[in-house]
Amino acid sequence: MAKKRRRVLGIVLIILIGIPLVFAGLSFIGRQSPDAVIPDSFSLYASIPNPVRLAERVLDHETLPDILAIKELAPAASALMQLRESGVLGNRLVRFAGRGRLDGALLSNGRFLGAWDFGVLSPLFKMLPALAGRLTIPGLYYVQAGKNSRFEYRTAEGATLFIGPHRNLLIISNDSALFESVLNGTSRDGDRQGSHEKAFYSRNHDAALLLAPAFLEEMLGAGDPTITAFLRQLQFPGTIEASISVSSKQLDINLITPLSSNNQALKKIIERDSTTLNLKAMLPDTAQYATILSAGTLEELLSGVFSAAGSAWDATWKKADSGARFALGMSLEDILYSWTGAEFAVFGMEGRPNPVIVIEIADEQKRKDVFDKAFSSLFVNENIQLNLDGTRIPRIQLPDFLNSVLNLMGLRVPSPYYTVQNNYLFVSESAESLLAAVNAVRRNETLPKSAVWRTLAGSASDHTSFSLFYSLDRSLPFFLKGNTTVSTALRLYRQGLARLSLENGIARISLAVIPGSGKGIAPVMGYPFELGGKAGNRVYSVKKGGETRVLLTRGTTAVAINPADKAIHELNAGGTAVLPWVIPAEGLPSGNDGIAWVVSPQGRVTLADKNMEAVKGFPVVTSIRLSAAPGAHGGKLYLSGEDGSITVIDGSGGIAKWDQVFDSPLRSPPEFIDWQNKTYLALYPKSFFGELWIHDDAGTALPGWPVYISGIAFGSPLLFNSNAVNSNTARSNTNAGKSGGNHLCAAFITQAGELTVYDESAAPLPGFPIELPGVFYLQPVHDGQYLWLINAEGVLYQVDLEGNFLYQQIPNLTVREGGYLTTADVDGDKTHEIFFSGEGNALYGYARNFSSLDGFPLPIWGRPVFADLNGDGKLECLGAGMDNKIYQWQFR
Repeated sequence: MAKKRRRVLGIVLIILIGIPLVFAGLSFIGRQSPDAVIPDSFSLYASIPNPVRLAERVLDHETLPDILAIKELAPAASALMQLRESGVLGNRLVRFAGRGRLDGALLSNGRFLGAWDFGVLSPLFKMLPALAGRLTIPGLYYVQAGKNSRFEYRTAEGATLFIGPHRNLLIISNDSALFESVLNGTSRDGDRQGSHEKAFYSRNHDAALLLAPAFLEEMLGAGDPTITAFLRQLQFPGTIEASISVSSKQLDINLITPLSSNNQALKKIIERDSTTLNLKAMLPDTAQYATILSAGTLEELLSGVFSAAGSAWDATWKKADSGARFALGMSLEDILYSWTGAEFAVFGMEGRPNPVIVIEIADEQKRKDVFDKAFSSLFVNENIQLNLDGTRIPRIQLPDFLNSVLNLMGLRVPSPYYTVQNNYLFVSESAESLLAAVNAVRRNETLPKSAVWRTLAGSASDHTSFSLFYSLDRSLPFFLKGNTTVSTALRLYRQGLARLSLENGIARISLAVIPGSGKGIAPVMGYPFELGGKAGNRVYSVKKGGETRVLLTRGTTAVAINPADKAIHELNAGGTAVLPWVIPAEGLPSGNDGIAWVVSPQGRVTLADKNMEAVKGFPVVTSIRLSAAPGAHGGKLYLSGEDGSITVIDGSGGIAKWDQVFDSPLRSPPEFIDWQNKTYLALYPKSFFGELWIHDDAGTALPGWPVYISGIAFGSPLLFNSNAVNSNTARSNTNAGKSGGNHLCAAFITQAGELTVYDESAAPLPGFPIELPGVFYLQPVHDGQYLWLINAEGVLYQVDLEGNFLYQQIPNLTVREGGYLTTADVDGDKTHEIFFSGEGNALYGYARNFSSLDGFPLPIWGRPVFADLNGDGKLECLGAGMDNKIYQWQFR
């Protein structure tokens, strides 16, 4: 009995151990690596060590949804989401079977060839013909052709993929002849000694590619002619290797290529191996961007620039050298080359507007001699009067007489501060920035010790010739300025570190990027999409019953878009050939399904539901000749007539008229505000001797109103609450004691730029009116602390409630009646940002300190929507482009 049990145990062991060993042994017979069957004459070659692992990491990558929102990559979104939801990657058998290396290549005439190593499972390929009849995948067929038998997957577009086993490999191709050449062993005939080698320098990667040199020029030089001209002076003897590693938050890209040049100046730089970068220890940990160069001395670097840029640089240098000899008695070589080392940097710090330049000092005594000689001339002075925190910070200045002459000519010459620390010269136009940087270095609070730098730098070699650390909130690297798909995807990562190292004629460019702490915006997947007609430039959103609709016009119809599925519902406003108005209908009684007022210029009014169907009691024909766009607030619609009348329509279709009729009609809808449990309206009947009115919602004017203005204006007065008004301002206001410091104010600017802010009793606030330069077509907006205005020439003004103002010119911007200005807290920091558009297809976004928001301007015009459109608790921006597409972005 025991002998029988041992025999059974032996059989079981043979089954459990012997059969797998036999399979493993068989898999090694005639084994080939995937690259062995792929011709060397490829235009692009790729290798993936473990496809299942790569798929898992890609699906877990935090930035993947943002990347899939890019228009060119959107078609892949559906397949990747289906792969994630299927759970197939979690199957142990799939993970084991698919872990083998996958190689592929693009060849001439659009052909491609892939080879996937299935290792010990490859003997199971023999069973594929038996399984062919059991597979019911649409489009998949098994074709028997002797040794060339294979599966064929035929797509709806007419393309065919040929799939079949070859030894331990699964072969995939879109060309029948190429597929068969692998099976009969001739795929590499004639090119086994080809010029393209399929060997990679990099080791630990998720995917690697061999690319044509043109790829590097497109990636690095796009949008920068200087970089492009420089790249054209270089030679790439072989293909460029690109490797990618993916983690949940980080993306690492490496480019490796042999490098040479016929330009002797550049060749000298290229042939010098990179060394350890010491300068990085001179950068404070508060640096938000930094460019570090250590490829050679200043003389060598400038020689390389001159030789690559051509004669224009050489002529400029000679002219500057002649001026230096005349003014300072020294040549530029003496001034720049005699004391400088081989490391240079420029960096900017958090909260500091001025950058800092750092230069290695090779000879401190020579530097002192050069500076002393320059300061003893008539053209340069040293001001040593500034002392910050016990540190004397000298400043390089022009003499007063020379500065005065240059000011008369409209010229400004910088007057930088400087200091020396650890054999490095620090230079900046801001003494505070300089001191902050030096103090951080003294405390050993340096950038390499920061968590962000350590994350991005990883364990890579510290030998570099060029490093670029950036945060997109402060800087945009030159290689991200293009409009390629690659640069668009990389801009989705907020922080990055790019490095270049040179060794034995091999250039290695590494780029590590992370989402980072930046804010910015990201495109929403599925957008933009075609509206299917001419888009209006006024877009609104309304939410009711848990559903959101976006409202605008399309041609002569009003439409409501469901942003979740982009379904469009439309309503024709009475067959008019003129654009109707469509605005949100909010504040309606419960039970009323209306979400939008749709009004024709002839006064036909429809209250529409979420499907743009009229609710009960509508449409209403008023026969009013409208003088302005309608206004809506608190469940009511306000119509302004050419006869100066105001008609009010409620949610049931009831019509009422104000008793007051204005002498001139309104040319803009009223402005509304809810204050002290009542609704107030601000109105401007437009004329050369116009009046400003504030009424309650019953049509009764507040005491003291109207106020009279001279000159013409556009828009209606802005109504806003303010806690910043001086208490003396409202002494005459009988409601002041009830307001608890919360005051009702109205602001209005004429076309000529006279801005006045009134309290609720119609008294101007102290400091007003003020005159702002320019012509104004838009009324101000209030961000909770400041008023914001923009004139026709694109000058943006910030005005406080005492009449003080700051301004900034926005380049290439014209703002007229079609423009739009608003504020919104899009990042949740309780400080509003400012957004505006003009006559072109651009929406600008600025912070309160006049710094442009990252990602702006956006390609939309007119009035956008800022709202949580998808219910995730974050704001989105949605608007219409002049290309009649609907765009949407999410604020981070």
